[in-house]
Amino acid sequence: MAKVEWDDSLSVNIGLVDEQHKALIARINDLSDAVEQCLGQAEIAKTLDYLVDYTDFHFSTEIQHMMELEYPDLERHRRFHGEFVNTLNGLVEDFEEDGATEPLSEAINTFLVNWLINHIKTVDVEFGRFLGEKGITIDSE
Repeated sequence: MAKVEWDDSLSVNIGLVDEQHKALIARINDLSDAVEQCLGQAEIAKTLDYLVDYTDFHFSTEIQHMMELEYPDLERHRRFHGEFVNTLNGLVEDFEEDGATEPLSEAINTFLVNWLINHIKTVDVEFGRFLGEKGITIDSE
């Protein structure tokens, strides 16, 4: 699988969110590598757990800022996050039941990558525009 590479088309012009998106992409790339290279159940489980934890951290950070800034599309954004988390949890269950399979590798590649890229370019960019219109910046912490 080709790695996801960060480029300016993925920027939402929010320093903190862009940095977290870069880290999330790196975690997805790590997971894909671990599965494709058959690094062993323990290493894949560790990488998958880290992705789950980082996703929770990132989504919580976004939602916290949206709540504080009274972002009008908060609930829709929260629903999108919930869909991603549910699917990610399904991948965890698949891994726990079946191990590192070709379908798991494909699901990582197709769902996680495509969902994240689409979400950043369509939904998160709206939050960036909202902040830009208000003259608000959220820099890396």
